[in-house]
Amino acid sequence: MPAPESAGSYRAVLRLPSALRAFVPALGGRLAYGLLPLATLFTVQQTTGSYARAGLALAAFGLASITLPLKSRLTDTHGQRRVLPWLALFCAGFLALAALTPWPVPFVALAGLAAPPLGPAMRSTWRSLTDGTELKQRAYALDAVAEETLYLTGPLLAGVGLALAPARWTLLATAALLLLGTLGMVAAAPPTIATTARLFTAGPLRSPGLLRVLAARLFTAGPLRSPGLLRVLAVLLVAGAAISAAYTGMAAEAQAAGHPGAAGLLEAAVATGSVVGGLLWSRRHHTRPRTHHFAGLLALLAAGLLAASAAPDLISLGVVMGVGGLAVAPLYVVAYLAADDLSPPGYGTEAGTWINVAANAGSALGAAVAGVVTDRSGPGLAFLIAGVVVIVAAGWAVVWSWGRPGGEAGLLAE
Repeated sequence: MPAPESAGSYRAVLRLPSALRAFVPALGGRLAYGLLPLATLFTVQQTTGSYARAGLALAAFGLASITLPLKSRLTDTHGQRRVLPWLALFCAGFLALAALTPWPVPFVALAGLAAPPLGPAMRSTWRSLTDGTELKQRAYALDAVAEETLYLTGPLLAGVGLALAPARWTLLATAALLLLGTLGMVAAAPPTIATTARLFTAGPLRSPGLLRVLAARLFTAGPLRSPGLLRVLAVLLVAGAAISAAYTGMAAEAQAAGHPGAAGLLEAAVATGSVVGGLLWSRRHHTRPRTHHFAGLLALLAAGLLAASAAPDLISLGVVMGVGGLAVAPLYVVAYLAADDLSPPGYGTEAGTWINVAANAGSALGAAVAGVVTDRSGPGLAFLIAGVVVIVAAGWAVVWSWGRPGGEAGLLAE
């Protein structure tokens, strides 16, 4: 058994070989994604004079996220060092062209297609570094908390840059940060070459079976063959929809109160709760099945949403949503751990990417539904509906059979 420090200390995680040297540049690269929305929005607007085109550019970049599982599968197949630097180079190059040319929108879209999956790749590195230890949950919690912090501070830093210079300089700095962070991460990380990648390096590239192996690898269901993983994705779909609905509702409440700028503070309350929740979650030694973890965390999120539906003012709304936010980072930690257990060998990075895709899809759905409900009946009903849906999902997580005894049901237990 590891010593108490190695079982429960962030210091023990960062002391793992290559951990700090990979994690620090990875944070820099991932910070670029926090800077990107505002930098892109104002670069395109200042270049074209149109907020409509700026919104189109952001939408194009977001829609390109549908390619993330494919890029993650390529990373699993060939290893980070063969895939991520090229993706980062093309992505940064297209962002630079968006900043320097009078036709930024198509280059932003191309940048989205090439954007490297840095979050899933770093979690793959954590998975490799913590193999044979009890530190994986702590490492994932550290990663989730750091990611929440980056997305909280990224827009603030972008705002500083936009106040000091034209937006294109912030976008160029974002491109440089993405490229340098990616190169630093893959240079320090241990080789993570999937088993199938060896099929490509064992013989000459002219091997007649090469294309067949590549096609079989890229056009198979991969981790989505696991019914248990599909159920985990369903949980994240609901959670993403509920959180997005909450953001829509908070913005509407702030606008109705005559303080639209308070929407950012309300979102910051949720992010702060998420960071605190991730830190607290990682300090516990969890022994219950992960289905129970999902149920409990969803119930906490639902409690915040239901309380928000009756919040009398913005301060109380921020408090109850901050409490609900305590569940956000732990939900992702549990989902990533479950994805590791439920994905076939060699698909770890892709499985983690599907977690993000499910949450993003839920976010889009939640924003759309909450917008309609808010327009017709007010934000209180949007909070109420989101809370009820999450409560139903929590009950489903408890009663649903997650697989045959000893099979995937066992994998969902710690």
